Amino acid sequence: MPWMRTLLFGAGLGILGVIACPRPLAEGQESPPPTPTFRITSNLVFLDVTVLDKKGRPVVTGLIKDDFTITDDGKPQRIFSFDAPAEGAKTEANAPATILLLDLLNTRFEDTSFARYSMRRYLALQPERLNSPTELMVLNNRSLDMVQTYTRSRAELIYALDHVPQAWPYKLNGPWGEERFSQSIEALQQIALQNKGLPGRKNILWVGPGSLSMPMDSSDPLYEKSMRFFAHDTTNMMVDARVSLFVINPEGVKDGQNPDYLRIWPQLDLAAIADVAGDPLAGSINFGMLVHDTGGVFFRGRNDVDAEIQKAQEMGSNYYTLTYQPPMGAADGKFRHIEVHLRDANLHAMTKTGYYAPEPLTAADLVPQRVDPMSEISEAAQSNVAFDSLGLSIVHVVRHPDSSTAEVTVLLKSTHLRWQATDDGRSAANITVAAVSLSNRRDIKASKLERLVVLSNSQDAAQLAHSNTLVTVTVPVPRHTETVRVVIRSDDGGQIGTAELDHKTLLTAPESPTPAPHLLPRPKPVTMMP
Repeated sequence: MPWMRTLLFGAGLGILGVIACPRPLAEGQESPPPTPTFRITSNLVFLDVTVLDKKGRPVVTGLIKDDFTITDDGKPQRIFSFDAPAEGAKTEANAPATILLLDLLNTRFEDTSFARYSMRRYLALQPERLNSPTELMVLNNRSLDMVQTYTRSRAELIYALDHVPQAWPYKLNGPWGEERFSQSIEALQQIALQNKGLPGRKNILWVGPGSLSMPMDSSDPLYEKSMRFFAHDTTNMMVDARVSLFVINPEGVKDGQNPDYLRIWPQLDLAAIADVAGDPLAGSINFGMLVHDTGGVFFRGRNDVDAEIQKAQEMGSNYYTLTYQPPMGAADGKFRHIEVHLRDANLHAMTKTGYYAPEPLTAADLVPQRVDPMSEISEAAQSNVAFDSLGLSIVHVVRHPDSSTAEVTVLLKSTHLRWQATDDGRSAANITVAAVSLSNRRDIKASKLERLVVLSNSQDAAQLAHSNTLVTVTVPVPRHTETVRVVIRSDDGGQIGTAELDHKTLLTAPESPTPAPHLLPRPKPVTMMP
């Protein structure tokens, strides 16, 4: 099955990288001071809550922490912190991010022109400098493509949109349903991975009808369990990354009637219909329920798509942020319901509706759970999307034609690492480095995995934040390699960064013989301070 490829790749990386499992040391190159924020180590849940009045308008003033109540599986929770919309707006670094996604995979060709026109009209009505960083993605027949990274320039987004090529959605017909479904869900996973660890809320404005539902098959326990892991992992990834999904269906009202601006697919009715035995995704993976689970809205049956995009953007940008510490629970794979209530019964809270507890595996299980670092690395390795949480950049490439390998050196900006003090007065951060050679269809031809400890001689937060680390990895480059992608994951914080070499850069890189292998002394163990 198409969606199984990431499961298998995760396992493949682990096998290829087994000889690199001992953690060698990579010294950080320290540079002049700066002003950073030191690491935060907690397991708080962030709830980004949009409050609506009876007319569906966001309420942004007049509420305090005591107006909110949080329950987790019906049990009241202590609110650790509270930020109102006005307070969040003052910090540009924590401003909500917007992901504009043009769905050319699931949208009928006759509706794609109207979708593009509406998206362009929405952008044209925005200020020249956007209120929040915005990126533009396109989901087409083959992949999720980043056509404009985060920017506050309206002109850059319009230019990128104008240069998106037309695509005939041939997978809407024929035996493509399952593949179309998996591409759509994996697009959500890639966006969640790309934004994991970045501060603030992220709102996906998905212009398209979304994907079809995929039923579980209870007659096939292996398939049913695989699908369940797939669904649960997708939900948790989006919850962890603080991603909300807003779907705007551009099909519109077919009889041309006057659109009702407030006619939105009601969240509560949708939840009541689809919530089976306390699990919103029981029975099938429903795209609409992923909207509901992440605190978003499904807009449909209207002709003012640009206004719908604007409405979704406003709802996702005006929010209160509350945090709480979830209680310990059994690893039973069940859905943990989160509810936010307001003291004023005339107000309604929109936020994520819960998360899934891990599901324990037995010796008889043949399907690995996807909630592990290898799954995240494998998704990032084959994605077309740039992951910038670690600020990676390639600084040097050397080809070794005699062994068909390439030595790639990347610069890692240590600002985003979660440093741990060591008992010898230094600081350390654990990272996993993967490098993959990809074909023109982004199939993996070869890969290499290493686990490293990045060390710095300082424990000063300001100095650590602006130290840089050079990381070198050698990757096999077999024939017909089109690109090489380097993926680094911060093991302590989960942030992911990528850097990519194209075919031309590989061909023109300087050559040298493969260095003779030599033994390295076993590194001393690094002891983290409690």
